[in-house]
Amino acid sequence: MTQNATRQKLSFVCKCLTVLTALGGVLISLPESNAHGYSHWSKRFLYFTAQSNLWIGGIMLLFLVYFFLDATPPKALYLCKYVFTVSITMTGLIFCGLLGPFGDPSYHLWAFSGWLTHIFSPAFAIADLFLDEGQILIRGGQVWLCVLPPLAYAFFTILLEAVGTDFGRGLPYPYFFMYYRSPVGLFGFSNQIPFFIGTFYWLVLFFLLVMGIGFFYRNALNHALLMRTADKEAQTISLP
Repeated sequence: MTQNATRQKLSFVCKCLTVLTALGGVLISLPESNAHGYSHWSKRFLYFTAQSNLWIGGIMLLFLVYFFLDATPPKALYLCKYVFTVSITMTGLIFCGLLGPFGDPSYHLWAFSGWLTHIFSPAFAIADLFLDEGQILIRGGQVWLCVLPPLAYAFFTILLEAVGTDFGRGLPYPYFFMYYRSPVGLFGFSNQIPFFIGTFYWLVLFFLLVMGIGFFYRNALNHALLMRTADKEAQTISLP
């Protein structure tokens, strides 16, 4: 078996596992909602975790449809996968760096569905991004597309907070770092856990993190693609 064939098989497995962990994790979390303190299962969809998992799970499902139809996915689908892999990476990093250590234990963040949506689906999605032989060359300006999903989420969340929306647990915010009416507000600082800095600073940090991940993935993917292309050209030239 050639190296390319092995990569493609591993990529296919990662796509299947991403669909199972992302979409399956969200589905499993719905009947757990009442036990985890949510007023209704539909409130789960107000959280970036559920949305980012639905995005990446849906994209991977589309790739599997193209695979079973023996058709070539459009380049736009590869670009969408890149963008939403950055989003699901953010989900994993924010969970491991903020919500896991500082989140309210009553949220049951470490439930089985939480492991699936915060740990496993990001891991499988990232692995597939670098294994997929069909990955396109990503232009520098396209990195900015990675900002759109979290930016749209932040915009609509702030609107929902402004009108006093209950995010399912009697709180007018989904995540403590997005609550601009907290003791530190938008621009304040405090030693009160978990409201160390204002919402504005969190958003700036997340913007920088998204762009950092986007550029890192873009550079690594483009380098790997160019190396594979060079190897194929060299093999073609060396043939008798």
